[in-house]
Amino acid sequence: MRLRLPTLTLSLVGMALLVYPIPSLSELLVYDRQAILAGQWWRVGTAPLVHFSFSHLGWDLLVFGAAGWAIETARYRKFWLVCAIAAVGPGLLYLLTAPQLAVYGGLSGLATGAVAYLCLCAICTGGKSSPIWLVILVLMGIKILAEAVGDEAIFVRAGGIPFRVLPLVHLVGVLGAVVARLCSFFSSNQSPGSLSDYP
Repeated sequence: MRLRLPTLTLSLVGMALLVYPIPSLSELLVYDRQAILAGQWWRVGTAPLVHFSFSHLGWDLLVFGAAGWAIETARYRKFWLVCAIAAVGPGLLYLLTAPQLAVYGGLSGLATGAVAYLCLCAICTGGKSSPIWLVILVLMGIKILAEAVGDEAIFVRAGGIPFRVLPLVHLVGVLGAVVARLCSFFSSNQSPGSLSDYP
């Protein structure tokens, strides 16, 4: 069996690591409402690459990197769709519904989507570990709810800058996972319980 490198995961992790130490690059890629309305539309999709503290970057890369690596090496299909929805969806929603939100960034939506997708795929493939994945999924839902109610991130520290958790970003990540799982299920030529794509 050939080793499959998680190219999508490594690419996004690498880009986030590249952007973090370069303030001018962060300023060019961050979600900035006024800049987007002035025509800089790429910011809607590049905001996840920008992080506001080392803690912010570290947690996002740890969770996204681990979940993405597991997804890609297990060959679960449609992970790119999870990433696309989680990257672009929040920016579009905030642009349309949250004029008060001037700036946002971070890979946490993709990280949440990756964990949710990994759990959904593992649950649907069956096996003795399915209850564990279900518990992880439920705990993630509790975390999102707790952050929404408490208006504070549970793990991330802001590093002295104004920082607010945005639960909608995480919910869009979960939505991306559900959409990708359904697309994978309906497009698969394999048995309904199998999500793996072996070339």
